[in-house]
Amino acid sequence: MPFGLTNAPATFQALMNELFEPYLRKFVLVFFDDILIYNKGMKEHEGHVRVVLKVLRENKLFAKRKKCFFGERHVEYLGHIITDQGVATDPSKIEAMRKWALPTNLKSLRGFLGLTGYYRKFIRDYGAISKPLTNMLKKEGFSWSEESKKAFEILKEAMCRAPVLALPNFNKAFCLETDASAKGIGAVLSQDERPIAYLSKALGPKDADLSIYEKEYLAILLAVTKWRHYLEGNSFIIKTDHEALKYLLEQKLTTTIQKKGLTKLLGLDYTIQYRKGRTNVVADALSRQEEGDPELNGLTVTTLVP
Repeated sequence: MPFGLTNAPATFQALMNELFEPYLRKFVLVFFDDILIYNKGMKEHEGHVRVVLKVLRENKLFAKRKKCFFGERHVEYLGHIITDQGVATDPSKIEAMRKWALPTNLKSLRGFLGLTGYYRKFIRDYGAISKPLTNMLKKEGFSWSEESKKAFEILKEAMCRAPVLALPNFNKAFCLETDASAKGIGAVLSQDERPIAYLSKALGPKDADLSIYEKEYLAILLAVTKWRHYLEGNSFIIKTDHEALKYLLEQKLTTTIQKKGLTKLLGLDYTIQYRKGRTNVVADALSRQEEGDPELNGLTVTTLVP
């Protein structure tokens, strides 16, 4: 299979998935030619590294030694820095964003938004902060104003202050905090009071006209859809500052969003808890920014690049 063909990446990924199928998400992650092997202890780690190398050898795949790192507790993987403390952004990528000059054309602006968007889960209010910039991507919309220039600088500053996000532990319950305001929604996925990812979204004209109940319901649906791969198969808690949603499963289905929500939440094991708005600080801030108003201790990893 020569590289350069349109279907080469998909073919190679399919091969890797087939070869490592018994081990995927047990102690191995594979993204094209990047192989991550992770364990809590060094003895177990050594055994799993041997298993992976054996699979490669039996299938005539070769790893380049100078690109391999063994027994590391701090590793760069897919643009992220992974340690036993959690997941952080790659300092080299953040430095590139910090030095990014004011874009003079759409291509440069798309490049900047593409790079920052890859790390949006680290940034509280990313959707709201970047809105003046995304508006410039519209037809005949590329024109710098004081608002968009300010948004550009604020976004760069926010990227430089990105927190270390916690690693998910699927043996513990997840907590989903959501909130909605007149112009936006916000949510945070966490465990043990440490954020795993942030979500914020500005509401369009259609959704802005919804009732507060429907907006709060929409915030839950968007968050569940975004993080379903974390929540499916595990029990989790949904915290909202809209008390009526506590009785979600007991209410009659009278609105379109309720009927839509029934299918989105079907099969999930969740409990809805009411939390007063003033205590729901993170999600509340995420939703209201439009209005102007972070356990896998001793993590040991190895990366291989065939």
